[in-house]
Amino acid sequence: MSLKFAGSGFTSAVVVIAAAVWGLYWIPLRLLQEQGVAGDSAVALLHIPALLPLMLVVALQWKLHRGHWGKILLIGLFTGLGIALYSSGVVYSSVVRATLLFYLTPVWATIIEILWFKEKADWSRWLAVAGGLAGMALMLSGNESVQLNIGDLLALLSGIFWAIGAAMIKRFDTVPIAGLALGQFAFTVFTVLLIGSLMGSESHFQITQVVSVLPVISLISILIFLPVVLAIIWAQKFINPGRVGLLMMSEVLVAVVSASLLLPQERMTIIEYCGAALIIGACLFEVLSTPKPKELLASC
Repeated sequence: MSLKFAGSGFTSAVVVIAAAVWGLYWIPLRLLQEQGVAGDSAVALLHIPALLPLMLVVALQWKLHRGHWGKILLIGLFTGLGIALYSSGVVYSSVVRATLLFYLTPVWATIIEILWFKEKADWSRWLAVAGGLAGMALMLSGNESVQLNIGDLLALLSGIFWAIGAAMIKRFDTVPIAGLALGQFAFTVFTVLLIGSLMGSESHFQITQVVSVLPVISLISILIFLPVVLAIIWAQKFINPGRVGLLMMSEVLVAVVSASLLLPQERMTIIEYCGAALIIGACLFEVLSTPKPKELLASC
């Protein structure tokens, strides 16, 4: 019953906070690029350190993971593709455009809920989706029109793969979290290096480029990104994917505002700030519309 109780407001808040932290993901990525590390290699470098503690935990919990490897690999494929494609979108497009296109996720996830989970999305869900999408539309319209590129396509596809992976985590909620995280990080590294190879970029690490930043990057990967991923995976076991997608839109706000402040070419306009306000409103509306614990218990 405690697991049911965790699926209410607290779990939603975990998603909002974790996604907001993930909104700063682009900063170490760009710092690595400034050190001369190729974009796709930089993404891989941010994920490789977290593989080590995850492999250790999975090894110690081998019996717990036995029998789940098929699902771990399948879910890891989709969530890893989602992160790899989104990261490549940031590399080949812009932080703002890649983030906004990724966050069509609530639409795909809500469709998956209806078709796969056979659940009906109520008016509050569609209202939150509409508010979030309207906010993203305003933020996107604030910039001068820029022709779509391969990075934009990768970012759009990333949201679809992530929504499918999130739905699988919810459907197969007995799969251990450590294994799911290991699958996601491993497939992210593999896929992003493959994308870099197909795009013709140099995907080899040069020791002289990496050694000076490796300690800091390892700390960021293990102490920040890994807990964020674990928190989101944990929450996805209790919350439907459409709702998770809406709550994770806090990342849009943090990523876009931080990019606007730190990158001169991505300054925000008044219209874009209005869009950000709509996104915050959509997240808050979805959180506040969560049934109270008594309501959840009554429905069990």
